[in-house]
Amino acid sequence: MTTAMIAEIDVEAPIAEVYRQWTRVETFPEYLEAVRSVRRIDDVRSRWSVSIGGVVEEFYADVVDQVAEEHISWQSTDGVLHDGRVDFEPTEDGTHVRLRMAWESDGAGGRMDSAQAEHDLARFKELIEARASSVGGAPTRHDPR
Repeated sequence: MTTAMIAEIDVEAPIAEVYRQWTRVETFPEYLEAVRSVRRIDDVRSRWSVSIGGVVEEFYADVVDQVAEEHISWQSTDGVLHDGRVDFEPTEDGTHVRLRMAWESDGAGGRMDSAQAEHDLARFKELIEARASSVGGAPTRHDPR
């Protein structure tokens, strides 16, 4: 059985900064609650360790499509079978982030629900916006600074 979810958030930071942070997969444990560690193997592959419902699972994930400052798509190659895509869209005040994921579920509950994903995206937003404010405010796409 396939389960899917979508979560979205607006981040008050330039699309280049938001996209760049999302490509730093090693930092995901800072704001994605279930992620214990991520080790980048190369530009395409990474090794993940996650804790879901108290169960630690590990898997490899490959980036299958990536367009700078537009989107990143990935899929797992073993273990927790899933795929996902994150889209970045410029807004008047920064960047709209849309996360979509789908995974094979064993029926004993989902891997991640939209509420958890929204919570994680809110933590991502806090991280990015805190960095922007600590350097005096990063200009948005429509801010000519």
